[in-house]
Amino acid sequence: MLNHKKEHGFSIVDVMITLAIAGIISVASIPSLKQWSRNYNVQSAATDLYAHMQVAKLGAVKENKSWTINFNPGGLLGYQVRNNAGKTVKAVDFRTQYNGEIQYADPTATKTFDASPIAFNPNGSSGTGYAYISNKSKSGYYRIGMLYATGSIKIEKWNGTQWK
Repeated sequence: MLNHKKEHGFSIVDVMITLAIAGIISVASIPSLKQWSRNYNVQSAATDLYAHMQVAKLGAVKENKSWTINFNPGGLLGYQVRNNAGKTVKAVDFRTQYNGEIQYADPTATKTFDASPIAFNPNGSSGTGYAYISNKSKSGYYRIGMLYATGSIKIEKWNGTQWK
């Protein structure tokens, strides 16, 4: 009777083929991941601006004095939230915070924001106007602002034909 030892496991060829297939799948998915990252950045920038507008609105109500959001002040590509004394409470620079991927852009016109600066009154109301944000590849657009002078802040995404 012959005594054969049976070995279990993978050969080096099996491992190399598996690694090659995994590498091909990884390379094929990189463009999709980059697109997801760009869209995430513009969504994050829009959400941040929305939150900072809420801060300005609540600050105006709390102090019973006007607060403002200033777009691109003094060469800054971004915005500043300023209290009633003109002191900068929050500054966002798109070049550093979002690696230069975010810009002001409207898919339907050449405007970047309707009114600069946006002022919130002590009662929380404001004038109307939007800021339009996109990424450098212009694959995603958001507008953040007020449709009515009630101070109700909206964030909307461009779906290719309309704001939703």
